[in-house]
Amino acid sequence: MLANTVLSPEFHQDFDLYDKDMLAGANIMPRTGFATDYLNVFNEATMLFGLLGDMPEMIEELEIWQPLTYEEHFLRSNFHDKELAIAVFKSIPDERRLPFVDTAHLLGEMIVDGIKDAKAKIAAGEDIADFASETSFALQSVIMMLDGMMHGHEADNSQDDVDALFD
Repeated sequence: MLANTVLSPEFHQDFDLYDKDMLAGANIMPRTGFATDYLNVFNEATMLFGLLGDMPEMIEELEIWQPLTYEEHFLRSNFHDKELAIAVFKSIPDERRLPFVDTAHLLGEMIVDGIKDAKAKIAAGEDIADFASETSFALQSVIMMLDGMMHGHEADNSQDDVDALFD
């Protein structure tokens, strides 16, 4: 059910297009319109990187991983309100949605690159414990940035924050 309020272009204002109780009941953040279920796309790969140092055979599981956009994730998921999650996502103002999309895309690239690097290190017989740990930490850091965006925290410097992880 749509509320009778107009969506504000202000980044920090509450997400008012949809009824807040309905959104909260669907596990969609009423303040921003994002559903935290999307983080599962990245949490799985991050968890596997955490295991990779002790179990290099987990690379087979990581090789299966694919980056998914927000919409792709919900279209493929069993999330009970996936149509609502997609509709709300499409109506999030660009100044809130685009930094989130860009950061999620960058995180997907980090995971894909990490998988390629891990595979090469394993094939070369290298010890990957440190690599796996560092990669997992970097991925967790970006996931926390996405989580902050989902909950309505500052997202303006997210690209700078991600870049700083590699300096």
